[in-house]
Amino acid sequence: MGTKTNQHTLNVFLFLAGLLAICNHSQATDLIELNRVVAKVNERIVTWGEIEKAMTMLNFTDQEKKERANEFVDGKIDRLLSIDAFAEKGMNIPSSYIEQEYNKRIITEFNGDRKLFRDTLRSKGQSQLEYRKEIEEEIIYSHMISSRRRLKEEISPEKVGAYYRNNKNLFKTEGKVQLSEIAFSQIAGEPETVLLQQAFKVLKEIKEGESFEDAASANGQSPLRKKSGDWGVMVTQKEIMSEEIRKQAFALKEGEISKPFIVNTLERKKDGTVGNSGKIAVYILKAMKVRKAGRKTLEEVRPQIERSLASSIEAKSHREWLSRLKRDAYVKVSLPQ
Repeated sequence: MGTKTNQHTLNVFLFLAGLLAICNHSQATDLIELNRVVAKVNERIVTWGEIEKAMTMLNFTDQEKKERANEFVDGKIDRLLSIDAFAEKGMNIPSSYIEQEYNKRIITEFNGDRKLFRDTLRSKGQSQLEYRKEIEEEIIYSHMISSRRRLKEEISPEKVGAYYRNNKNLFKTEGKVQLSEIAFSQIAGEPETVLLQQAFKVLKEIKEGESFEDAASANGQSPLRKKSGDWGVMVTQKEIMSEEIRKQAFALKEGEISKPFIVNTLERKKDGTVGNSGKIAVYILKAMKVRKAGRKTLEEVRPQIERSLASSIEAKSHREWLSRLKRDAYVKVSLPQ
C-alpha cells in the first residue's frame, strides 16, 4: 500500500514539475522575444517589446502588428535620430517646460484626476517616469520637425498658379439651390387628383399676384409652413433624398416656380434606414437662390494651395534631413520573422 502511495506521489510530482517547466519555458520564450533587439541607432537600441507595446496600446490585432511593425520601427528610428541631432546641437528642454506639459496633459486628458491617470498608465504597463520621457521625446521631435520648415517666400506665385492649373478637380464647386416649398400631403388618404387640384388652385393665386411666401404660409401641410416654406440653406443634389424633388429643384432657374408635381414621401424605418412611406404628396417649389456648378477662383483657394505646397516642401525637406542623419549614423534593423 505504501509503495503504491509513494509511486502516485512521485507521478504527481513529475507531472507538476513538467508543467512548471513548460510554463517557465513559455515565459522565458516570451521574455526573449520582448527583449529582442529590432533596431540599433548609434548607441540606442529598440526592442521588440517597445514596438509591440506601442501597437498593443492602439489595439492592433496580431496580424496588424505583423503587417505594420516595420512602420513603427521606422518611426522610432526617425525619432531617435532627431533626438540625437538635438543633443548634438547642445540643446536641451528645460525640466520646467516638461513638467508644465505633463500637468497640462493630466488636466486635458484625465480631467485633472491623478488617480485615473495613474490607473491608466498602470493598465498600459507604463510608469510615470516613462510617460515623462515620452513627453520629452515628443517635444524634441516636434521641435526638430518645426525647425526644418521652409519659409513662405519659397512658395512663389508661379508655383501656386501651376498647382491650380494642374489640379482643377480639387477646386470644383457643386451646384446648389435654396428652395421654398408648398406641400399638400395625404391626411385621410386623399387621392392624388384632390391634392393636385389644391396645388393648382394655389399656383393660380400666385400667378395672379399673391406672393409665394404668403401662399406657403397659408396653405398645405409642409413642416416649414411657419417659415413660409423656406428651407433656409443652400443644398447640393446629393443632399436632397427625394428623387422627384431633386429633379425638379435643379431644373429651376433662380426665382422660378415649379408646376405642382407628385412626390413619393419618405419615412425613417425602425432599423434606422430611410425608405418609401407608401404615401404621396404634391409639391410646388420655388428656387430662391441658385448657384451653378463651377470652380473656385485662384484667389479664393490661394491660401489652401500655399498650405498644401508648404506641407509638401516640409515633408520632402524632413525626409532628406532624416536620410542624411541615417547616412551619418549607425542604424541596423532586425525585425522578428
